[in-house]
Amino acid sequence: ATRWYMVTAGAPWNPMKFDPNGVRETYAKMFLTMWNVYKFHADYAALDGFDPDAQTVEVGKRSALDRWILSRLHTVAAEYHENFTNWQFHKACRDLEDFIVNDVSNWYVRRSRRRLWDEADSHDKLACQHTLHEVLETVCRLVAPVSPFMVDHIHRNLTGTSVHTANWPLGIPGTLEGATADAWDEDAAQATAELPPQDLALEQTMALVRELAEAGRRIRIDGGRRQRLPCAQGWIVAGPDLSEFHDLLAEELNVEAIRVENDLDRFQRIELAPNFRALAPKARSEVNNVAQAIRSAEDPESLLAAINDGGADVLGVMVEASDVEVKRVEREGFAAQTVEAEGESLHVSLVLDMNDTPALLSKGMARDIVRRVQAKRKDLDLAIEASIDLEIWLSNAPEMMPTDEQWVATETRAAGCVFHGSNDQAPSDAEQFEVDGTIVHFTVN
Repeated sequence: ATRWYMVTAGAPWNPMKFDPNGVRETYAKMFLTMWNVYKFHADYAALDGFDPDAQTVEVGKRSALDRWILSRLHTVAAEYHENFTNWQFHKACRDLEDFIVNDVSNWYVRRSRRRLWDEADSHDKLACQHTLHEVLETVCRLVAPVSPFMVDHIHRNLTGTSVHTANWPLGIPGTLEGATADAWDEDAAQATAELPPQDLALEQTMALVRELAEAGRRIRIDGGRRQRLPCAQGWIVAGPDLSEFHDLLAEELNVEAIRVENDLDRFQRIELAPNFRALAPKARSEVNNVAQAIRSAEDPESLLAAINDGGADVLGVMVEASDVEVKRVEREGFAAQTVEAEGESLHVSLVLDMNDTPALLSKGMARDIVRRVQAKRKDLDLAIEASIDLEIWLSNAPEMMPTDEQWVATETRAAGCVFHGSNDQAPSDAEQFEVDGTIVHFTVN
């Protein structure tokens, strides 16, 4: 961590004041994240008896998520190498750290967890394991020149060999003299490069998907809706075809379904406001009454249509288009945000249905319970495959659907899962938390 901090803290030609807190932050952000990604892969690989040499999956036959992270690995590795050759070590390491933290951990691993939770063997599960193995192996080789110790341990566990005897992912020039020369033999290096295929179009599409996911989080924050409470529907308005990522985006946004909509006006209504500068001279003493009548119109769409059709009589005053200002706002129960597609002058809107139903409230509560129980399993240091007995007490809670109660049991690996009635008393040593006014107690044994 100290070596990585010293490289990333500033350009090598600038003076730097050493900060121990910076080392701690680097350790927590970069190296603990990388170790957790490795442990995630290693734990499930051990459970499944994964052998990277026994059965391979061609990159072209893997999911779009797999192909995306491998393409990002190619792009980041190439830029890392280029920055090293230009003495931009700080930029190279910062970009690689961002890749490990944001692309690999916060997106790829988080979106792939359920693929490895499935106990049955599958092509998709195998593809995910191969992808994680390849990403970790290449990242270890890239990190090794700067921070050699932890990545050597990981690389030895992944491949059985030291990272310091492995080939550079961008290829080798062929001879020791070539490696130490001012300029590499680029043809020889390219011929021996060990990088996955690059797909820049896929990278651009996934960037838009992630922008929409972030827009969805902002919608929830602005609307005061917690992340684990699902929405019935979401709509993508305009933009490129993202149908391949609808399921991924629906899971990330926590909506039941994602659909495409071409007309944003479907989710909007108009509000009329008076333009006092134009209205006051003609309305005179009645200007405030006319203004209030414009604001409180029962059918603003019809009033606006009449105004645009030549004028409308409002309390004896002929109101024209220049006398009003038109605003478009979301219809009640909907919320939207707009993002710009990367590399294109194209705006894409995301609309979420913010209305609640008993089924949605039940699912939301089940997901909050699962999160807390999983955190308790972690505190107890339980093995991934270990079963538990779970008891839950709810107070002032939405009605829990039987399917959601069963889902809680399955997700938490509960051999026995009991939901007690609201009149039952929880034991004094039960864990407790509150969600939107609902008090939840639970015990794990």
